[in-house]
Parts: sequence; C-alpha cells; structure tokens
Amino acid sequence: MDLNDANQWRLGYDKLWASQLDDPINCLAVGKPFLEELSEENDVLVGTTAGRVLILNQTKPVEGLLDTKGNSIQALKLHDLTGYGALDLVVGDSDGVVTLFSRQQILSKRELGSAVMQIEIYEDQAGGYEIIAGDMHGTLTSFQQHDALWKLNVAEESAKVATLGIAGRRSPYIRCVLSTTLKDLSGLNVSCLLACDGWPFVHFVQEGEKIMTLRVPSIIHSMCAGHFLTTSTEKSLNDQQPKAIHAGQDVKINSKQVLLAGEDGNVYILVNFEVYLWFTVGICLTNILTFRPSWLLEEEPDIIICAGQSNGVYIYHGRKMVGEITTADWPHAMTMGDVNADGQDELVLGLLDQTVEVYRLNQIKSKDEMMMSC
Repeated sequence: MDLNDANQWRLGYDKLWASQLDDPINCLAVGKPFLEELSEENDVLVGTTAGRVLILNQTKPVEGLLDTKGNSIQALKLHDLTGYGALDLVVGDSDGVVTLFSRQQILSKRELGSAVMQIEIYEDQAGGYEIIAGDMHGTLTSFQQHDALWKLNVAEESAKVATLGIAGRRSPYIRCVLSTTLKDLSGLNVSCLLACDGWPFVHFVQEGEKIMTLRVPSIIHSMCAGHFLTTSTEKSLNDQQPKAIHAGQDVKINSKQVLLAGEDGNVYILVNFEVYLWFTVGICLTNILTFRPSWLLEEEPDIIICAGQSNGVYIYHGRKMVGEITTADWPHAMTMGDVNADGQDELVLGLLDQTVEVYRLNQIKSKDEMMMSC
C-alpha cells in the first residue's frame, strides 16, 4: 500500500469530531429520521450491542433515539417507507426481529427466526421498494410494512453450485446484500439484487428466485456500486499492473459497475456479469464504500474507500491508492453521509474500541497542478 506512485492528486482528511460510547458499535447510518424537512445538521445513528439506537451529534450529548426492547442491533437502514417524505428507520437485531419505526412509533415487527445480519432496500424500475433482510442461517427475506413477499435460502443455493474445488464446511450467514441498477447484455437498465454468503459466490436474485450465480476467488464481505471504469482501464481489465489515471486522457464509463471486497484482501470488479481482479489492499476486507465529492471532475471515476482487519482506512482512485487514515483500532462499521448538512458527504467510522469518528475528506493537489493554477 504505497502512495509514492499515486495519481496527480492525493486525498487528505480532517477529523471533525469523535465520540466514545459505552457499548460496542455494530452498525451506522447518517440522517435525520422522522423529519420531513432538514433544518439542521444530520445525526449519526449507531446500532449497539445493548439493543439501542443512539444519536450522535457534534453539538449535543449522546442520546438514545429508540430502545427496540430486543437484543443486539445488527443492521440499520433509513428509507421513506410511508411516502410522507420523512426518513423512517428499519432495525434488525440478533433475536431475528426486524422492526420498522415511523415518527418514533413502531410501524410493524417481523420475526425471521434467525439473527439479522444485513438489511437492504431493493428499489425496482417502477419506483417500488422491498425491505430485504439477510440472516444468520443464510436466508434472504423480502417484505413490506405489512406484507411478506418471498424467502430464499441463499446458503442452499451456494451448496447446490459448489464443486469439488471448494473444500470444507462454510458458514452460511449472509455477508452482504446490494441493490443497484446495472445494464443487461442488451444494454437495458435492470434493477439487481446481489447477495453473498460464506461461499465464494455472488448470487443474483429476482422475486425470490436465484437467476444467476458467479463464482469469485474469495468469500465477499462487502459490495458497492458506482462508476469505477474508465475508457483505458476497461480495455486493460486483465492487466494486473495498476495504471495511473491522467486527467484529460481518460473518461469514466457511464454504466455502473460493482466492487466486491474479498476476505483474501483483494477488491474485485463485476463488469458485464464477469468478475476481474481490480486491486489488492492486502488485509481481510470487511467494508467498501464509494465516494463522489463535488470537486471530482466529471470524467473521473468514483473514489473507493476500504477497511478491514487493520488499524486503517485505505482510499483508492481507479486502481491506485491516493490516501490512508490511521485509526486507533479496527474499523468495524463504516458509512458515508452529509453529517454537517453542507452538501458534502463525510466518512463515519465505528471502531472496535467503541469510538465513532467523523472525517472530512479533501483533495490535495500535486505541485505540478498547483503551479499550473498559479
């Protein structure tokens, strides 16, 4: 992880604030739930092992937003479930219960029977949505406020397609779920739901049926979608030597791609339903995010933020590392959001030492660029 041959610019950071909590941090979200209009900065929502959702804000003491009356909170998601314009809250806990909150009241509860590991909101092309919960037993459950839609045991699907080349028992729990829009082989936009469990596969799911499975070189712990390919890197996907991205010589590809963060320390890219090695971080990866600040040029690809079993966060642009944040402990949870309501997303980390940290990321131009602008 060497910055010496990075792009013409690097990514710097400022730590805006931090807060030490009494409970371990399981998951994070940024937003202002239950409000139809944002009149002040956003809050950081923290799901803890004590079964509480905490509110963190730079200007206020830590306060409890909700007590689910359940066990450890494993997953959080903000979404307008009711159509009234306010963000509602979806909470999944280790008892296997998903609770929907609207205007600080319980909208509904759903028992899955196994600890909730992931929550995602699947949005279709018609503007509808489904709440997707992935559990400890490897099952995806889809539902809305009061309606059960479908269930799929992803772990069973993995076992069906496993070959003799994959040895040993596998933990079935759902590692990650991603809802995004990709282009199909005909060039049409399609809503996709991707899921990964303890096997080295990526499953594409539609209406409760597995429609495609791709084998990958590693178990995948996290996924994100964005614009990562450029005209030159698209042509060199099989070239494992990263190439610098020079402004003016390269433009990003308009269609989206998906990045897969591997247990083996590699980041893979999913393009046209094929998987390629993108770059190597070198640690077991547990979180990957995409970031597109306002100062990024239109033709440039998105920025990639990775974290895992290491005291640090590693930031890439294209296939090159452009920044690094050293942390006091492993980042266990990570999200992006406009914490300050200033129009720019900040990076929020939840560390294993029970600290929440908020960072502003900024561009550091090269000496050549600074001289040209003078």
